Amino acid sequence: MPTRIAIIPARSGSIRIKDKNTKDFHGKPLISYCLSEIKKSKMFDKIHISTDSNKIVNLAKKINIKTDFLRTKKLSQDKASIQEIIEFVIAKYSSAGLNFDEVWLFFATNPFINTNIIEKAYSIYLKNKKKYSIITVTKYNYPIEWSGFIKNKKLKPIFPKLISKDSKKTYKALCDAGMLVIYQR
Repeated sequence: MPTRIAIIPARSGSIRIKDKNTKDFHGKPLISYCLSEIKKSKMFDKIHISTDSNKIVNLAKKINIKTDFLRTKKLSQDKASIQEIIEFVIAKYSSAGLNFDEVWLFFATNPFINTNIIEKAYSIYLKNKKKYSIITVTKYNYPIEWSGFIKNKKLKPIFPKLISKDSKKTYKALCDAGMLVIYQR
């Protein structure tokens, strides 16, 4: 039977939305939705919240999730990558004699994650014989060819030659849904 770890990055110093992981969302801290569903799935041998925040550690305790160690100051900075965080967590557990066959990454700020999505992702992972990493995706609302950006307070098309392309002839583009990733090991 494979050993699985769920890693949930949740640092305290959010730039765009202050304290986003602990913001109240329909009466509960945002991170608690994700943590509750991961716990409810009963699929993980270890659930690790990668954080530098005692407030987040205490929220996790209320859901009976123990945080074994905190994130380093360097990994709590805005420039730290998800890859660095995962490698740190895996190395820390490995040095304590805990190794995992499967590494799952969950995003703390997506309240729509649920056990059905977790189970479906795992089913897809198994169908692919664990050969490929799995990531949740969603469709863009509009053709990506019509996308734009702001420059000098004006909306500019990213693809000027494609802006008038008929929507029936555009790509059905997908993007990261911000829920979970199962990493190939």
